[in-house]
Amino acid sequence: MKMSAVLVGFISFLSLSVFAADTKMKMYFNNEEIVKIIEKYSKASGQKFVVDPGVRGRVSIFIQEEVTIEDAFNQLSSALAINGFGISKQGDTMVVKTGRNIQRDLIEVSTQRPSLKPERMYSWIYTFKNISAESAIRDLRILPSKDGEMNVHSATNQIIFSDWTSNLNRIADVLKEVDKKPDPEIAKIIESSKKDHRPPPMKGINPPPPPKMEKQKVEDSATE
Repeated sequence: MKMSAVLVGFISFLSLSVFAADTKMKMYFNNEEIVKIIEKYSKASGQKFVVDPGVRGRVSIFIQEEVTIEDAFNQLSSALAINGFGISKQGDTMVVKTGRNIQRDLIEVSTQRPSLKPERMYSWIYTFKNISAESAIRDLRILPSKDGEMNVHSATNQIIFSDWTSNLNRIADVLKEVDKKPDPEIAKIIESSKKDHRPPPMKGINPPPPPKMEKQKVEDSATE
């Protein structure tokens, strides 16, 4: 069931281009402009693209033999991600923007681990089964990439990750090891460590006595 859900999402993302079994293209580019590569892929596949004016840069892809249109798209998506650009599927058109902006656009959202390819921005919702999401977000805050982010939903003990699919797969592997019931022996070690690092209790300290007041000398006002 889980595998079919991921597969459906993957096919849905690629279904805009009509892949012909015998259609192939060359993906050999030496320091080529990104927009030129998008243009060549668009001509070969018939896929519509809208490219943000901020999309610029160069990339090298060295594949000697021709590849299928599907594989060419995988290579294109990786080349874009290297430069911090992502793809948003909107109707029958692919929109290319910076990864940070794509997060606020129409991207896939699922509780299922995403497929690794094509490289794309993806929102993955993970539900913790054995530990608190609140504590996890403090300890695992370095997991997202420079373009990714994560937010906790305490009411459901979930974290929402928006990041590149390659990094989300790495995060999924980390969470698989982290989200476990603690071993009793390890729990004892942790508790003992906490006790060792607790500051000693404060002993009662008496406040300093008030300063002594010199008695005022009162001159005798005896009458003669």
